[in-house]
Amino acid sequence: MEDKQRRKNPTQRVRLQTRSLRERVNGGEKTMTDTRSEPSGTFQLFNPNNPSRFYIRNLPHWRQRGATYFVTLRQDDSIPAKVLAECLDIRQRWCRAHKLDLNIKESDSDRFNLIYSQIPEGVRRAFERQQARMLHEELDRCHGSCVLRHGPPRKIVLDSLAHFHGERLCLGDAVVMPNHVHALVTPIGDFELEDILGSIKKWSSRLIGEWLGEQSPELHPGGPDHNKPRFWQQESYDRIVRDLEELTMFRNYIANNPGAAKIHEGSYQYIAAPWLDAFAQRTHL
Repeated sequence: MEDKQRRKNPTQRVRLQTRSLRERVNGGEKTMTDTRSEPSGTFQLFNPNNPSRFYIRNLPHWRQRGATYFVTLRQDDSIPAKVLAECLDIRQRWCRAHKLDLNIKESDSDRFNLIYSQIPEGVRRAFERQQARMLHEELDRCHGSCVLRHGPPRKIVLDSLAHFHGERLCLGDAVVMPNHVHALVTPIGDFELEDILGSIKKWSSRLIGEWLGEQSPELHPGGPDHNKPRFWQQESYDRIVRDLEELTMFRNYIANNPGAAKIHEGSYQYIAAPWLDAFAQRTHL
């Protein structure tokens, strides 16, 4: 009965009492607790009755205050140019089939976003799932320099993710893979997800760059040409967690991603957030 009531209430909340994250390194788990005082935070699932906003760059992004997001950050050289071109071709053909002119995306983004949002939800979500599946399947093939397979860069990323836990965001489960990162993130208050992720990427990129400067040139990332060296792909993937079933699915995806991608021990790092257990349990394969 209690579980059914939770499922019916999309605004379930839980208060954060301590900073406690469980970390699994090479198959084991340990608990990390920060005993510093922090303001109470809240976690709530997506509420379809609340206002939301939408915009699209190369990927669609839906926003709602208080929502939780499954996010993916990837290294700039993590997907080969040939695969990116294939994804772009699929996107262009889909847009043409639905009367979406990609030429107006830059000149009149509001109009483009409006037309996109008016496409039937089932059609949009099927296309978005297809694009997300292609992205994540390629990431798990570990293309590129895979700088994050090394311990120091992984620690930099996890420290950056957790730095504002309880202040700007509530950090859920996360895994740092060899060339990308998955995490569950809930922005707090007026902090926007894109600003939070931008800060995390900017800071971690700087520190990882300093670490790379002390390493052999063979470890340095390649990837597309840019005016400035870029560690992370500029646009991150994100998806609102819509219900408890999706929360369970994403927790399990994060926990089991290293095993499913056959990543060797010592080449990834996983942390779990016990405060999410009140809503969705993890199942390790």
